Amino acid sequence: MQTRKPLVLVADDEQNAILLLHRVLEREGFAVESARDGVATLEKARALKPDLILLDVQMPRLNGFEVTARLREDPETARIPVIFVTAAAREPSDVAHGLQLGADDYIRKPYDYHELVARAISKMRARQLEDRLQRRNAELEALVRVGAEFNQRLALPELTERMVNIITQEFSAQYVGLYLFDEDGQPVLCRDTVHGEISQSEARALLERPDSVVGYVYRTGEPVLRAELTEEFHYLAAQELRSVLAVPLHHHNRLLGILVAAHSEPGFYGESKLRMARSIGEQAALAVRNAQLYAALHSYAQNLEAMVEERTRELRSAQAQLIQSEKLAALGRLAAGIAHEVNNPLQPILNTLEVAIEDIANSQPVDPQSLRIAEQEVQRIKGIVARLLDFARPSAGETIPVNLPALVDEVVLLTQKQLERMHIRVSKSLREVPPVYGTPTQLKQVLLNLVLNAAQSMAEGGDLTIEVYPEGQGVILAVSDTGMGIDDEAVDRIFEPFYSTKNDGTGLGLSVTYGIVQGHGGTIRVHSEVGEGSQFAVWLPCERPESVQPPY
Repeated sequence: MQTRKPLVLVADDEQNAILLLHRVLEREGFAVESARDGVATLEKARALKPDLILLDVQMPRLNGFEVTARLREDPETARIPVIFVTAAAREPSDVAHGLQLGADDYIRKPYDYHELVARAISKMRARQLEDRLQRRNAELEALVRVGAEFNQRLALPELTERMVNIITQEFSAQYVGLYLFDEDGQPVLCRDTVHGEISQSEARALLERPDSVVGYVYRTGEPVLRAELTEEFHYLAAQELRSVLAVPLHHHNRLLGILVAAHSEPGFYGESKLRMARSIGEQAALAVRNAQLYAALHSYAQNLEAMVEERTRELRSAQAQLIQSEKLAALGRLAAGIAHEVNNPLQPILNTLEVAIEDIANSQPVDPQSLRIAEQEVQRIKGIVARLLDFARPSAGETIPVNLPALVDEVVLLTQKQLERMHIRVSKSLREVPPVYGTPTQLKQVLLNLVLNAAQSMAEGGDLTIEVYPEGQGVILAVSDTGMGIDDEAVDRIFEPFYSTKNDGTGLGLSVTYGIVQGHGGTIRVHSEVGEGSQFAVWLPCERPESVQPPY
């Protein structure tokens, strides 16, 4: 595919100036359009969406200042870089006025063509970098949003319908298909936006067709991206669909399903959309597996006595998967805070790189101090990501001595931005205590669940207190809030699986927390007063669980 040339719009009322800039810019590999007055400049900017505008100040109908102001007011043109190329703006106040209106740079006539080209390239590169950062941030927010949606659906039919709707919206797709398979690779639940539910026999026939996208992914296990469909995939091409992407839903090397999105416009989907589809596919696979485990748990509960010995291993595996799913759900609740925390360092990085690019273009030395600032901000983002990855990865399951005060500090650091935005004041009382034996990521999940639950109970803000102190042969980890409190009936049931006091809750958070604490040989108690707040106190042993008697 041929790369599009960067487009520069030259706006000047002098024909000779336009001709000269045409010649220089085309020689440097740019596509060039021109306008002779302010109104024509605005019309062409809105129609062509150029990568850069070289704008004269003194022009008929609208001057350069007025054009710039109107460009910045229009969302479709607000981010197009503008460089004033003028002999009129000689006073510093003129330059300042133009920059305040939103111009990106000034070049005074007469100018050096090499300087003009260098500055043009610099501004376009800065714009491209900003666009990439914004696209990646938008993708991150979309993935967080999609993951949260997926994790709220535990019934498989409801989940598949929601997945089709979400992919249709996120990818502006005119066709979406979702195919789920059983352990033998046979279709069990399939639907698309054309037929709705697809029967198993129809789905099997489609998988066997050599010209179907879903059949290709089923046979190869590889994703598909086609900007222009050919006879290779005649099944979709016959429906006047031209651009398609398809990804497998893998979980532990097992093919759980296939997701297909298509559009009638050629080239509608590119590599960035495929990357996003693959990420969504990973979350979809986890959600499908979680829904399957959810259904399995219901079946186990109905036949528990007859299945205890035979199903113990499967239940443990299901519990491990639920713990990991609840951990990802907790990360979803943290997403807004994390996205904001990552966004903050991006601006100084962008500013530093813009200045460095301009210095290089102007053959000036780059300021090493500014680059060090950018490096510090990158390290800051790296630290945030490292903390997230450390929490998100599945637990190894081994028990080691755990420093609870240090663990509290890690969780507070992970949640502090979100708590600040919720106007929640955090205080810590961490006494010196011996280590407890446990799995660090699971204990971190226990504390994170309690902190997020406490935060959600304080919709108008409040005080959250975390305490660590010794008791008996173990250590108490207590989380207190000044929230709405829990009534006595709910307190008696809050650790039951699938019981939730929230409209959008799964009822798994405190159940998983209770299971982790019990698995560590500990106990958990709750004290709550409606309208006053709640305290969850977790006791954990300092020795191996089998050798310690809990105090309550």
